[in-house]
Amino acid sequence: MERVVTTVREGVKSGRYVPGQRLVEADLMQELGVGRNALREALSRLRSDGFVPTEAHRGASIRRLTREDVFRLHEPREVLEGLACRLAAERIDTADHRERLPAALASMHEVARTAELPAYMDENIRFHRAIVELGGHPRLEELVDQLQIQTFRVQFRSAAATHERAGMREYSVAEHQSLAEAILEGDGVRAEDLMRRHLRHTKSDVMRLPDDSFA
Repeated sequence: MERVVTTVREGVKSGRYVPGQRLVEADLMQELGVGRNALREALSRLRSDGFVPTEAHRGASIRRLTREDVFRLHEPREVLEGLACRLAAERIDTADHRERLPAALASMHEVARTAELPAYMDENIRFHRAIVELGGHPRLEELVDQLQIQTFRVQFRSAAATHERAGMREYSVAEHQSLAEAILEGDGVRAEDLMRRHLRHTKSDVMRLPDDSFA
């Protein structure tokens, strides 16, 4: 079951599965080598997570996100990732956290300097996930992951429209730099505030997209 859930989630992120696309049980069973019961358990899990609605006479499909859906998904993401930043700052002296965060930041700097936008967006997600992991709250990790993946494709369109303009990618990296510095200083209040502001900027960029970017 977990393999099916992971495959669909990553497929949504990569664009392999697009909003509105039907998930045909027979095709998925053959492609993933799973039985009907395991597949239906996975689809039930994905439905409860908000990824895969089920309609009468149509079955399961990838969720379409309206402009309001995307706006509403960013609201809890701001709260949850803000909390994750605060927890990460409070736990910065745990285990290897002082090494992991600068390494994640350095990787983002390198990719921002040398790579195309898709690779940069992937690194962006990895940096955010690293912060959540440092917070040491497994349930929070699950919730943030669900929200990030659902909004990733529309966020990618926003990045394509804005981050490639002069200075926009550098501005994004600078915000991540400030986040990392606050966490490394152990300043949980400032780290939380910076993350919430960062995600409000992201939401603002997404909301500027034309209507045809949404369902």
